[in-house]
Amino acid sequence: MARIYGTIESLKSLKSKLENKGISRFSSVKEIKGFLSNYKSEKQLILDATSAQLDAEYFKTCKSLELKIKKKTEIINFQEQTVKNKTNEIQRKIDLIQNKNGENFLKKMLSSINLVFLKKESNRYLKKTTELTNSSLNNISRGIENDQAFIREYETEKQYLIEKRAKPKTEKLEYTLSVIENSKNLISGAIGENLVVKEIKKLSDDYVLINDFNLNFARPIFYKKHNQRIYSIQIDHLLISKAGIFIIETKNWSTSSVESISLRSPIEQIERANFALYIYISENITLNGHHWGEQQIPIRNLIVMINNKPKGKFKYVKVKLLNEMNDYIKYFEPVLTENQVNRITNILN
Repeated sequence: MARIYGTIESLKSLKSKLENKGISRFSSVKEIKGFLSNYKSEKQLILDATSAQLDAEYFKTCKSLELKIKKKTEIINFQEQTVKNKTNEIQRKIDLIQNKNGENFLKKMLSSINLVFLKKESNRYLKKTTELTNSSLNNISRGIENDQAFIREYETEKQYLIEKRAKPKTEKLEYTLSVIENSKNLISGAIGENLVVKEIKKLSDDYVLINDFNLNFARPIFYKKHNQRIYSIQIDHLLISKAGIFIIETKNWSTSSVESISLRSPIEQIERANFALYIYISENITLNGHHWGEQQIPIRNLIVMINNKPKGKFKYVKVKLLNEMNDYIKYFEPVLTENQVNRITNILN
């Protein structure tokens, strides 16, 4: 299997964009594709789970309501019986006092005072008992009202209740979908580059792939062909082999994109990268292994189209479909040794 270094650029950009948007659930292009394929079923699972929780809450609330109504009845009955017992007891005492005859004046005065006290005690007891009972009943009554309100809403507007309860999760899901759909170009690029890496992995370990290869030049390189200075280059994939170096740019374009005249041709980009890389290698890598003298490192330009490619052929650049890529790479005869490949890799990686 080919040796692989680095992460593909579009995948890094995609992860960065998603993280900036607060989305961290994806760790691979495969997971993103799975999300897009299963979005509707994932949303339905959220609604189904919410519905099941709601059903369980409904049956629990019905049972709770039954117990609260029972408890309320018990409190009322207990209060009524307690008050009745106490008032009967006080009334007996009052009757006893009122029925006494033949007492002297002093005893009658004391009986009258006692009578007033008993009546006040009766009133205080009734008031206190009523307040305590009402406090307990108020708490239970609020609970009963809440249970009844939930049961009515469940029985008349269950679907609305499900959507309301599930809204935080479904909104998060919809937000994720929106961000993903606005990142289609990055996703398409990541899918394409990932497929290229998977294909190159099928090659032997004589091949070394560096993903997202970058070079920055402190002193810019003058590119005479386009009268411009090159300060940096970025290459989707740099493949180092015994046959030389392949600059590989990946394009996951539709047929309409391939034929569109508004999209910039990748050929100029790859030629520019080739020129800058050639200058850099010339200044930094010397291969004296051959007895004839210093060896040249072949650099070939390869644009890999995932599904569609233009019909024409172009100078200095080969355009191949994904399924043609490995055969094209293996076509070239080796001109470098294993040690030379490793040396080039160590310098460029």
